[in-house]
Amino acid sequence: MGQEPKIEITATDAPRAETGPAPARRWKASRPGDLHSPQDVPWGGGFGTPGPDTGYALKLAGESDYQLDEGESRHNVDAVLVVIMSARASLTGKAPSADDLSFALLMLGLDPREEVPDAVTSQLVAGRKRWAPRVAHSKATARELVGHLPAQMLELTPADLRHRLALGEVPLPL
Repeated sequence: MGQEPKIEITATDAPRAETGPAPARRWKASRPGDLHSPQDVPWGGGFGTPGPDTGYALKLAGESDYQLDEGESRHNVDAVLVVIMSARASLTGKAPSADDLSFALLMLGLDPREEVPDAVTSQLVAGRKRWAPRVAHSKATARELVGHLPAQMLELTPADLRHRLALGEVPLPL
């Protein structure tokens, strides 16, 4: 718009730039519990080994078909399956899969095959009956179970585990 010829504009009438907020100050962790970098995040032991989408293990366990003995609770056994599947999957940084379910079913004696001796299967079933009621109701017991699972054993494929079970090797003292 043009300037009116009879109105005089002084310097105080000219538009002025407004100051914005100051730039943010640099933040530094100063409290004892603050983490300074991603490397400071606790890992392993009581903090666990997180894996992506471990909740998918619940879906896999719920959809699996297996036979329980008299007096066993499906909810309790599913809890142990989820713990074993999640522990195995998180070692490789992936979500639980059908292989993890097969592995967990073998570990608990829920995948009956002819090549696994009855003595080994009965040991696995006894371990399942010991852990299942405890793991389903206590996170500390679930962490204890994961502590009993050696990483070398969790890295086995279901076929390798089945082979070891067929040879009479019980992978852990359940």
